[in-house]
Amino acid sequence: MEPIVEGIILAAGLSTRMGIPKTLIQLDGDTVIGRVVRAALGSGLRRAVIVAGSSTLQTAEAVAALKSSRLSVVVNPRPEKGMSSSLRIGLAALSPDAGGAMILLGDQPLITAKTIDRLLAAFQLDSDKIVVPAIHGRKTTPVIFPARLFPELMTTEGDIGGRDVLKSHPDEIVRVEMGSSYDDTDLDTPDDLEKFTGSAFQDKRLRS
Repeated sequence: MEPIVEGIILAAGLSTRMGIPKTLIQLDGDTVIGRVVRAALGSGLRRAVIVAGSSTLQTAEAVAALKSSRLSVVVNPRPEKGMSSSLRIGLAALSPDAGGAMILLGDQPLITAKTIDRLLAAFQLDSDKIVVPAIHGRKTTPVIFPARLFPELMTTEGDIGGRDVLKSHPDEIVRVEMGSSYDDTDLDTPDDLEKFTGSAFQDKRLRS
């Protein structure tokens, strides 16, 4: 039987470099977090958990109400403790029978269901491995971790997410080369947003 994979959408960051909650930025009539959620719900993920902070909670709950059977919201009351604190909260909210978790960033508006499904297909071939997308050899996100690594992920601290776990298991990583079919742009600063909304990104936004 194929392992069940659920998603954790990290959306509790303080957006200190952006100056405003970046996941709530409107792009083409939708929020950034809304685009990520719709990609997750359009994929083969059984369900997804949004880890929200106080600034993103209301929007996250509104998005969750659209597909409440496959989407839930949990709150990180101390997002200043870093990404790892949100990761631990998300892991704790997964179903007990989840065989893997895909960690998605709430600030990557060009993520698509197609990209998620390519990673899921690779994980189904070897559900004991970590599955990582790559763009011309560069490892990126989202990452799927097998359930056997959940206890290790629960020990992470600070703003590193699962990076230390990846470093600890270099021989257990399956890279899925995405090439130019995937744009992993994330929005961290006003300059990122300006570049994203500029003409250089118009075709990519239309295809996303």
